[in-house]
Amino acid sequence: MKRILVLFPNEWDLEEFSRDKYASQFEFIYEGKNFFKLPQALSLPFFNTRRFVQKMLRNIKRQNIEAVLSSDEYLGAILAAIIAKEAGLPGTEPTLILSAQHKYYSRLSQQQHCPEASVYCDLVPQHIPRDFKPALSFPFFVKPVKGTFSLFAKKVSNLKELRKHMAFNWYERLLLKTITRPFNQLLKDHTSLDKNANYFVAEELIEGSQVTVDGFVENGEVRICGIVDSVMFPNTNIFERFEYPSRLPHQVQERMNTTVEQLMTGIGFQHAQFNVELFYNEALDEIHIIEINPRLSYQFSDLYENVDGTSTYQILLGLALGQPPKFTKGAGDFNCTASFVLRTFEGKTLESTPDARHIKAFNSRYNESNVKVYGKKGTKLSSEMRAIGSYRYGIVNVGAHSLLDLFSIYEDAIDSLPFSFK
Repeated sequence: MKRILVLFPNEWDLEEFSRDKYASQFEFIYEGKNFFKLPQALSLPFFNTRRFVQKMLRNIKRQNIEAVLSSDEYLGAILAAIIAKEAGLPGTEPTLILSAQHKYYSRLSQQQHCPEASVYCDLVPQHIPRDFKPALSFPFFVKPVKGTFSLFAKKVSNLKELRKHMAFNWYERLLLKTITRPFNQLLKDHTSLDKNANYFVAEELIEGSQVTVDGFVENGEVRICGIVDSVMFPNTNIFERFEYPSRLPHQVQERMNTTVEQLMTGIGFQHAQFNVELFYNEALDEIHIIEINPRLSYQFSDLYENVDGTSTYQILLGLALGQPPKFTKGAGDFNCTASFVLRTFEGKTLESTPDARHIKAFNSRYNESNVKVYGKKGTKLSSEMRAIGSYRYGIVNVGAHSLLDLFSIYEDAIDSLPFSFK
């Protein structure tokens, strides 16, 4: 039995690693809290990255742990890389993770290595001085240098809108400071970057069909697993579903793969997974990079298993153990797959949700399905409505042999999973 340390696990991690296929080979040891759920969030202001690293190093030695991994985008991927390096375990260089997650320096790298797919950007201070003149022309997109869940990100059309957006109240400034503090500590300890995460980054506007290119780097070779289409609700930038394989023209997909290979090779990314979000503007026939995420897309893990026969978690495990990952295109049981996001745009109260019996009945009809339920009976939806414009109350991942079958299963999910609002 190989002991694997999993940092900051989420519900996708816990479900995946509880599957029978891992039971005879691995023992998973979980460490780290979900800092974006109560009551764990209350401990974030007191979280010390250095103490956490030292504690994990002691645990690795005491428990004979053979690998450390994380799918967490906030701190987990960085800390897993740091701990693996200091423990002499397989992993990537922590500086690469930090530089990719720092949205300003990541943009500079993109401009250097993929100028044809990069966008212009500039730093914006949290406290905008009276004589501030942005380098970019309005309108542009502004977001935190270290963002999470698209919080505080917004399109602004003029200086007045920018000042209004950046006029955070005391609670918002405290929240920003709390979120960025651990990241700033890691930047100081593991990089020579001179701009911390207390800035925002302004970016020129880009648009088009959005996709995610998933892959990994092993022994210096960039391997592309596939391209997932992001489909938005009409007239919004809010995700409705994610489809795999992509339905973009083959030549466009090849160009995207080449762009991502060029980018990940250019930044020197090593021995880790990544997903790169891109736009394809059909009218201009242009590809643009949205951002680099130096981790696996956990929501897409079983999409790849459905079509290609290998979960991206299996790739993560292989890399963490120093074993060459195996991935074969088209080796799965299905021709197409999707992750459907269940949302409401009305600010109500969640009155009922499916219980284990409902989910078991749905899964018995579609044994490849993966259902996630968010929120509990009585949950007020108004706060998330204000922040994002909608409320995500569930996710349904399914595979099928045709698009017609795929959407028939989705309709069955809507009909048979008893979510209700009042």
